[in-house]
Amino acid sequence: MSKGFYKVIFDVLPHAILVLDEGLRVVMSNQSCDNLLLKSGGEIEGRNLFEVMPHEGLQNQARAVLQNREIRTKFVEIHLDTEKDSSKILKATITTLHMEDSGTRLCLITLEDITQQVQLEEQLVQSEKLAGMGLLAGSIAHEVGNPLSIMASTLQYIKSVLSDSGNQNIREGIETIMDNVHQMHVLLRSLSDFTGSKRPQFESCNLQHVLSQLLTFISREAETHHVSIQQEFDNNISSCEVDRREMRQAFLNVLKNAIEAMPQGGKLGVKMHPAPKDSPGNEDKVLVEISDTGMGISETEMQYVFRPFYSTKPKGTGLGLCFCRRVVEEHGGEISLKSRVGEGTTFMVALPVRQGKEGQV
Repeated sequence: MSKGFYKVIFDVLPHAILVLDEGLRVVMSNQSCDNLLLKSGGEIEGRNLFEVMPHEGLQNQARAVLQNREIRTKFVEIHLDTEKDSSKILKATITTLHMEDSGTRLCLITLEDITQQVQLEEQLVQSEKLAGMGLLAGSIAHEVGNPLSIMASTLQYIKSVLSDSGNQNIREGIETIMDNVHQMHVLLRSLSDFTGSKRPQFESCNLQHVLSQLLTFISREAETHHVSIQQEFDNNISSCEVDRREMRQAFLNVLKNAIEAMPQGGKLGVKMHPAPKDSPGNEDKVLVEISDTGMGISETEMQYVFRPFYSTKPKGTGLGLCFCRRVVEEHGGEISLKSRVGEGTTFMVALPVRQGKEGQV
């Protein structure tokens, strides 16, 4: 088939694609690539890869794929600055193509714009850090604040007892200590105010729409991990009063954990329906269930998953699920889980449809 035929096919593909020959010259690019790099096909095809994308790591990996027949695929993250746009973060997948009819080897580079995904992940990490600082500050305020209060009252008592002693130096020394105790109280209060979370800003929100957007957002990552997504939403559920931003971050955290729990692939299920009316408190609640078919969690680990700084992941902060629980509880809801090792895990989030006394924190 002619090159023009392949060009027509390439141009309708949603991913940005570059095809290189063994000399790292661009043989073909598609329209998505032109749009991503803000260049025309004439500025790309026929040029060396380094002229099109001056990234040494990308060039080295492309050369390695072409020269080493045992290497099939490489991945490179690229920070790209364009003349007419802000910087972008691209994920490059480099694959070898062996043309059996001609015996030549080509290199296929697929470029994916992951800027938004990386920024959102950074926001999640920042939220987790602040949540952890808030928990730590609260713990310090409790553990140190109480002894400081006892010290202050004791010093006040000693000062009153010695008031008639006439020893000015002792009185001044006690007042100095009391001033420093007061300053420590102020410091603890400032630390708690700085790291403490803001009150949720409740608004009427279509929770189904929020979950649908998140599933669309993570669909590519799920596909990369060979995870299929199954969703089941009850369309009769009315809007819920939630803090859209915080609930979005909380659900995203659980969804990403579910994908990471399936390194060999699996199924990610998301259901939303009215909470079972097995008790008076569930009559006006919606239940969101997020399940995976991953490694599962042991009974011992389930006791600790919501605790701050506890993580089973090598680079985990141990704050993600702790943050989720805080957000859900601030909404007057509950988060729980059930799991079996080797079969998977399901997280259940019950939220009130309307915010009354339950939702106030």
